[in-house]
Amino acid sequence: MIRTTLAATALYIAATLPAAVSADTASDEAAILEIWSTYSDARVAGDAQAWLGLWDPEGIRMPPGAPAVDFATFSQGIPAAFAKSQPSSMEIVADEVVIMGDWAFSRGNFTVGDEVDGKFLTIFRRQEDGSWRIYRDAFNMNTP
Repeated sequence: MIRTTLAATALYIAATLPAAVSADTASDEAAILEIWSTYSDARVAGDAQAWLGLWDPEGIRMPPGAPAVDFATFSQGIPAAFAKSQPSSMEIVADEVVIMGDWAFSRGNFTVGDEVDGKFLTIFRRQEDGSWRIYRDAFNMNTP
């Protein structure tokens, strides 16, 4: 009787575990896709605080043609940069989102207005509250 109960419990756990992991992965992927939506909306609206809120405090930005810069440094200039100019539109298309525990990465393409298109590879880190934030962001343009 005990063996039967243990076997039934083991089968139940084995049958339900992949579904639970899949559900968590799906919600994590949806959260990361929502970050991209907020990222582009905040940039177009010139909302520096919303945009900065997407970043991990230990985040590093790696823009094309410039040295990498940490969050503490680049966050100081973002409000003035956003106040100075906003693009007419911005679209981010994540071609890939991969979740690996408390880490994830996203790869894809972006367009800014009619003048800029490029690609990105971004690493996300899960925060203590379960949310995701941008941890490393590398991007470049498809044309000079």
